[in-house]
Amino acid sequence: MLRITAGEHRGRKLKVPEVKATRPLVERARQAFFDHLGDTVENAVVWDVYAGSGILGLEALSRGAQRVFAVEIHPRAAKQLRENAEMLGCSERVQVRRMDVGRFLDTEPETPQILFFDPPYKDFDGPQREAVWELFCRMAGCLSPGGCAVVHTSRGILSAREMDCLPGLERRDYGTTSLYWWHAPPPI
Repeated sequence: MLRITAGEHRGRKLKVPEVKATRPLVERARQAFFDHLGDTVENAVVWDVYAGSGILGLEALSRGAQRVFAVEIHPRAAKQLRENAEMLGCSERVQVRRMDVGRFLDTEPETPQILFFDPPYKDFDGPQREAVWELFCRMAGCLSPGGCAVVHTSRGILSAREMDCLPGLERRDYGTTSLYWWHAPPPI
């Protein structure tokens, strides 16, 4: 079970799908990231990519986000995500897209203010790593001015070359995991 840490649904527990690749972000890291986001969450459109249980998007809704596009290919995870949204009474604000994340941009989704990108760790090991990182960078490029993108990885794995793709990318470590976040330039 996962617990929502703040907002309208604070303290509510969500079920985690029994899917091998699902690895929810630890509560401490989630809370720190949302504290970093601050008012950016209010009325935001959120893309929760590799959504798993939906904890990141549902936490954003609890904290005042307007709508979440949750992208998850695994059928059991997508089903659990829908059930979690229904249990919280916010299913009308969550669009679950059960599809390969690489096709998501082809659907021309609404421009986000926040992007959560949480691929299985194995996607950063091996031949798919470059494609996964390029997809994150492309999605981050879709943010509205001043928006924020975050990627969850195993601790410290991004190379300097990868980090240079998004100038100003910051890293925070939480145990064996890292969060890298990037802010789109503000409007001029």
